[in-house]
Amino acid sequence: MAETAVRGLRGATVASANTPEAIGAATKELVQALLAENDIDLESIASIIFTVTGDLDAQFPALAARELGLHQVPLLCAREIDVPGSLPRCIRVLMHVNTTKSQKEMRHVYLREARALRPDLQVNGAVPGAAPAYPQPRPAIARIEPYEPGKPIEEVRRELGLSDIIKLASNENPLGPSPRAVAAVRDALEKLHIYPDGAARALREALSHRLGLPVEQLLVGNGSDGIIKLLAEAYLEPGDEIVCAHPTFSQYAFAARLMGAREVLVPLKDMRHDLEAMAAAIGPRTKAVFICNPNNPTGTTVTEAEFAAFMAKVPRHVLVVLDEAYQEYVENPDTVQGRRWVDDQGHNVLVLRTFSKIYGLAALRVGYCMGPAPVIAALKRVQEPFQTNALAQIAALAALSDEEHVSESRRVNQEGKRYFYRRLEELGLKYVPTEANFILIDVGRDSRAVFQELLRHGVIVRAGAAFGLPTHLRVTIGTQEQNERFFAALAAVLSQPVPKGQGAGKEELPQ
Repeated sequence: MAETAVRGLRGATVASANTPEAIGAATKELVQALLAENDIDLESIASIIFTVTGDLDAQFPALAARELGLHQVPLLCAREIDVPGSLPRCIRVLMHVNTTKSQKEMRHVYLREARALRPDLQVNGAVPGAAPAYPQPRPAIARIEPYEPGKPIEEVRRELGLSDIIKLASNENPLGPSPRAVAAVRDALEKLHIYPDGAARALREALSHRLGLPVEQLLVGNGSDGIIKLLAEAYLEPGDEIVCAHPTFSQYAFAARLMGAREVLVPLKDMRHDLEAMAAAIGPRTKAVFICNPNNPTGTTVTEAEFAAFMAKVPRHVLVVLDEAYQEYVENPDTVQGRRWVDDQGHNVLVLRTFSKIYGLAALRVGYCMGPAPVIAALKRVQEPFQTNALAQIAALAALSDEEHVSESRRVNQEGKRYFYRRLEELGLKYVPTEANFILIDVGRDSRAVFQELLRHGVIVRAGAAFGLPTHLRVTIGTQEQNERFFAALAAVLSQPVPKGQGAGKEELPQ
């Protein structure tokens, strides 16, 4: 058996711009490509040295490495000495890894324009003569980080030996699904041998009646996530761009990366979409702009007036996607309503909705969108047959008519939201007022440590590090009993001294 030794891996890439978002995206793509090419996991990394050309000073590449989970790995960043003919905005990396492979078997990776630095390497980054151990995936997927859902109750029960656990991590309806939906699914169980209606006619007709739109302007899919993926498959090509906020729902960037397109990230302003900056970010390769309203993870919304001003600057050919997954929870009457904009003949607006949130059907994965008929027709071309299963369609149709369940879910959320505000103010914690069924809380210390301690109290929440918010927690608003349980646990955790080095969750990195 070969002995483990430390080996070196080299690589380089080019950032698209001197911005934190572009530097972070390029760094993550390069690190993940090196790991994928060499079949190495994060635990095998011993250390990483990054160097950047002098025109990259907006962010240290090591910050992106930390976001990948490399919290214990020694990282070093340095600026390079200017060399005539050097590539602009270049990021280089020297990664030391623990492996049983020989140095000759190491596969160095040079991406994008940086491939010109090593013309002796094959396109996929391999040193000539070193045969790949596995089929090589498309280079585009090296930028995709697998989605990490909220920690399941069963996993916490198994790991910590707890029996009494509440989950406030995934923005699920604490009241559960509509009773009508449960009954409808139960009645349909004996028909599982029959394929579903691939066109979801009954559900689309019900939505058509409710929304006042022709069925040709409606599409039902495998959750709103599934429709986002259809959008990318229908419209995005390598080199195309989408514009979206940061932080926001991660599936917009996922869908773009899947197709080899690039996401242009526009930082939030006061935790809200900066629509003026997003309009300015639209370029010649922009195919779509995504606006999550209310935004996940902040819970903030865009007003009608703000959206109208934004749309006046958006070119006619750019598709504007309003993701209204949490629309049924909104209380602010000034919030833009996407349905009205679907009728606007001067623009192309697609509105996403879901049955996963207020309708309580997250396990069945069913969502829908409304938009211009030509856009819907394009999505249908790439939608696989029977994408939305029969039970999901039946449950959604029943839930749609259960106004009592929706009304009660909204009432519980509104009361819970006000309870959260009061308790957070008593604790002296900052928070973002929300129009959704979750709330973003600044706990003033490393949220991952707080998350872990809350787990020991049987409370599952979402740490903000995944969103680039290292001191924040995103917490679903639950029933009154669940909310009280959360605050009892949070108060106990925050009463403990802050471990040395946590503070506000920031690190000083060498230049």
